[in-house]
Amino acid sequence: MQEPMRVCVICDSRYGTTLELARAVARGAEQEGAEVRLCRVDIEEPEYSVDPERSDFQATLAEYRALPRATGEDLEWARGIVWGSPTRYGLMSTPLRAFIDEVAPLWRRGALIGKVGAAFTSTGGMHSGNEITLINLLLPFFQHGMVLVGVPHSVPELVRTVKGGSPYGASAVTGFDGTRGVDDNERAIARALGARVARLAGQVRPEPASVELAAYGY
Repeated sequence: MQEPMRVCVICDSRYGTTLELARAVARGAEQEGAEVRLCRVDIEEPEYSVDPERSDFQATLAEYRALPRATGEDLEWARGIVWGSPTRYGLMSTPLRAFIDEVAPLWRRGALIGKVGAAFTSTGGMHSGNEITLINLLLPFFQHGMVLVGVPHSVPELVRTVKGGSPYGASAVTGFDGTRGVDDNERAIARALGARVARLAGQVRPEPASVELAAYGY
């Protein structure tokens, strides 16, 4: 029997690149018929890694603030979870990491076991942590006992891309001034990732089980 296709896309964004990728992931999932929630994490100030006077930062901040703030309830509702952030030295951003720590009670209850997880990111340069950030974004899903989803090379844009996009998830390479934006290949890869998460979320049945009971119930 087809399981509900419910996908939660969670992003952190500064100049708008990861937000654009998040919207592309969401569109891909919606095109498969999934119900999608697009959410953000907290906004952390001061911003050490951005120029707050830039017009694209200010425009993105206004759009970003309008998104609902992600909660643990969103993760429980979803069958597929896709999260992403800009790279920070090959790591996820601090606000996204704080959110992942916040939902630790879901780990103790085993609430996400068997659900589908995927990731996206953006970097300034081709070798600025693009793929290692994706891998770091995926690691918490392993800890939650989830089924991880990437992008297969049967997606034509993954073969053609000359910037972002990876078997490990969707990504964009923006240039160190952040002005190169998301190109058509990167956008298509993000849509393909969202579509794949939605399809698999409709096939996989979550299997929640208490981690605490397993740890202390013997």
